[in-house]
Amino acid sequence: MATILGRGTVLFVDENNSRASTLRAAVSSAGYNCTIENSARSALRRVKTRSVNVIVASSELTDLHMDTFLESLSRANVNSSVVIYGKNISAGEAISWMRSGVVDVLLDPSDTESLRGALQSAFSRSSSKREKKTLNKKNGLDADVSGTVMLYRSRVMSDLMKKASRVAPIKVTVLLSGESGTGKDVLAREIHSLSRRRGNYIAINCAAIPESLLESELFGYERGAFTGADARRAGKFEAASGGTLLLDEIGDMPLSIQAKLLRVLEEEKITRLGGNATVPVDVRLITATNRDLAGMVQNGTFRKDLYYRIKVIELDIPPLRARKSDIPLLIMSLLQQAAEKFGLSMPEVDPEVIERLKSYGWPGNVRQLKNMMESLLVTAQGKISVEDLPDEFERVREETCSTLELCLPLTLAVVEEQVIKKTLDLNGGNRTKTASLLGIGRRTLQRKLELLNNEGR
Repeated sequence: MATILGRGTVLFVDENNSRASTLRAAVSSAGYNCTIENSARSALRRVKTRSVNVIVASSELTDLHMDTFLESLSRANVNSSVVIYGKNISAGEAISWMRSGVVDVLLDPSDTESLRGALQSAFSRSSSKREKKTLNKKNGLDADVSGTVMLYRSRVMSDLMKKASRVAPIKVTVLLSGESGTGKDVLAREIHSLSRRRGNYIAINCAAIPESLLESELFGYERGAFTGADARRAGKFEAASGGTLLLDEIGDMPLSIQAKLLRVLEEEKITRLGGNATVPVDVRLITATNRDLAGMVQNGTFRKDLYYRIKVIELDIPPLRARKSDIPLLIMSLLQQAAEKFGLSMPEVDPEVIERLKSYGWPGNVRQLKNMMESLLVTAQGKISVEDLPDEFERVREETCSTLELCLPLTLAVVEEQVIKKTLDLNGGNRTKTASLLGIGRRTLQRKLELLNNEGR
């Protein structure tokens, strides 16, 4: 779960007090509560006696080797997440520290956007550690809510998470769009966590349930409603009352159920299958899709009124190939998760592997990266090198790439027009995917296309 700016404590650890003060000023303006310690040992004493969410430490500390400092933090069993910065950090050191659990490594902490992005990810990890213990003790609450967090350092993801943080406390419907495997369920969980709603987080995949069963899954049924209905059963809306309900693959919902969903959203009441009484429900609805709902509205396969009702706020998650600076962070985090899952040790990672993975097209996005990390962890035997990458890796990368030839000189406006049209063609006219790849909002793309059409008349 990402943090909302203005919450939590950041501890800067740097022997250079002037530099630490400058960094503190850079993030204090965003609302973080910041303190400074001038040595690793004094930082250890502080975190053992006071609550610290995130530790931002210089790699140049001299009283303790960084590996020793990180090991001491681990032994102390504190919930603090760690970010390390320094201009002379080698790729090997960065990988080693991230293997040991460091959230991010910054070569230029004076880059305020990178620093704040690292803090956002670090707060996500810290909050996840703290809340997982309490969530597991609460009956009826999804104990997996904090199991996965959005990790990022890219500006496009930082902007997205800032918007999600602003939206989360407000009970408005949210539509999550983006390609398959980008992490829509993870983002929905983060929104739920940030909303501070006390009820359950429940997710249901509309494409995985037959139409004949989907209505009863959503709204429940009364005894005798159909053959085999031996007792009353609550549906997902009742189970999520007071909490959050994610309807994944909303584009696959049949029209007949779309109409009933719209009525539930407008009245905040459900009627169980086979019953007449209405039951009030207090649900924060999030929907997700990788389909072009606007196009489905035009061809009549998705209700227009429901479309506008579920997309009060739309958050479009960019594909992994559009956020390549996040890949090293994701690699180490996914490897750590896989190591815990299979009971294996974290492997060494050749820096060249990370560079190869950053250049890959990732048609399956984060889900594909996760599967690859699990495979490499099991087969690489302690160290992941370039030779361990799948044979088809280069071939798939070439197949997913496309080129655009430009005959210079051209004005920037003409270049932009050609890039937009080429990207739109590559995505089969899907404007949502095109906007995501270009790193702009769908409305911005719409305005640009309208302008191009007007100029072409």
